[in-house]
Amino acid sequence: MRKKISKTKRRLGVIVNYLSLIIVVILFYIVKHEGWHNLMITGMFAALLLTVITFITVHLKTGLWKFVHTKIEQLDEREIQVTHESLRYSYSILSVILLVIIFIMSLAATGNDVLGPVLPTSLIYLAHTLPSSVIAWTENEISHG
Repeated sequence: MRKKISKTKRRLGVIVNYLSLIIVVILFYIVKHEGWHNLMITGMFAALLLTVITFITVHLKTGLWKFVHTKIEQLDEREIQVTHESLRYSYSILSVILLVIIFIMSLAATGNDVLGPVLPTSLIYLAHTLPSSVIAWTENEISHG
């Protein structure tokens, strides 16, 4: 079922989604380095829960996830243009983010276990949600069902 939410609420959802994802990553690497403390673990899982809730609200319930993952043959001309623009912006942004992260990690590298599983997984998530986030951010109406 597609849920209609305002552009402002979608934008807020995108911001909260990515901020909570960043918190998950940061807390994971803090506890990995400093040790597993209950407060940090609780914070990390709370941020993860918030990431999941905002993903469901912004990307799944609105139909945006399905929209940006629909085969081009099933889209009309306007929908093709919207998804094209979202992909263009998304992957430009992703490229810059990845380059900055890789650069920072190369400066901070102290051992063989620099990346671990959380950062690459989070970056894959970012790559898949950026197109629908761009649509959530820019479009007044979403008319894909």
